[in-house]
Amino acid sequence: MLFGVYCASCHGPEGRGDGPSSAALRPPPRDFAARPWRFAVTRESIRKVTLDGIPGTAMPATRNALAPADADAVAEYVFSLATARPAVPYEPTEEEAILRAAGFTDLRGTAPPHLVVADAAGKEVKLSDLKGRTVLVHFWATTCVHCVKELPHLKALEAQLADRKLTVLHVCADADELKKAQALADKVAPGLRIYADATGLGPQRFEVQALPAVWLIAPDGKAVGRATGMRDWAAPAVRKVLERGW
Repeated sequence: MLFGVYCASCHGPEGRGDGPSSAALRPPPRDFAARPWRFAVTRESIRKVTLDGIPGTAMPATRNALAPADADAVAEYVFSLATARPAVPYEPTEEEAILRAAGFTDLRGTAPPHLVVADAAGKEVKLSDLKGRTVLVHFWATTCVHCVKELPHLKALEAQLADRKLTVLHVCADADELKKAQALADKVAPGLRIYADATGLGPQRFEVQALPAVWLIAPDGKAVGRATGMRDWAAPAVRKVLERGW
């Protein structure tokens, strides 16, 4: 019963990843029998994921919804579904492998959320107006050390890939006054323009669970992938994703 209420809509009644909501999810839920998993196939690991969710995916945390005994019951049932059938080898596509190697969650083909941002001078930029360019939406915060460290590297990246029409939108998630965020950016990456979403809903709409976070948008306006955490923007795997064109 608990699985039917909390899990079956996405994972399907038998854990085959074919629930009625699965087609709209990116990445889509996989068959529980598919191997390898991201973590060990044990009751303990399933219980942890059930409670904590999986960042970067549509798998939410249920810690505030499930009592301990209910979490145990769900973990036991999922474990039974995952081990009742022979394991199915999972082979990622070339595109999935490229994104995974760079630490991106596959979002290909989905429409990104609506986003309108403005800089400290009040100049607005709409994400939808940037079609024809590859866009990296970078959510950061002035209080996030790793975020601030990334700013000069992302500025250099944008300059290096200017011929590929790369635009990086730096969306500050925590500044009450955008001028203060811009002043900080001017110290670490002079010339970098900082934006903010006046509604304050940008991070929520883009499912930002930790900072820094980025969404990669293809020239056709569709999402390619998202990633969380500081990364080496000069790494070959990352550059391969950005230069692919999609």
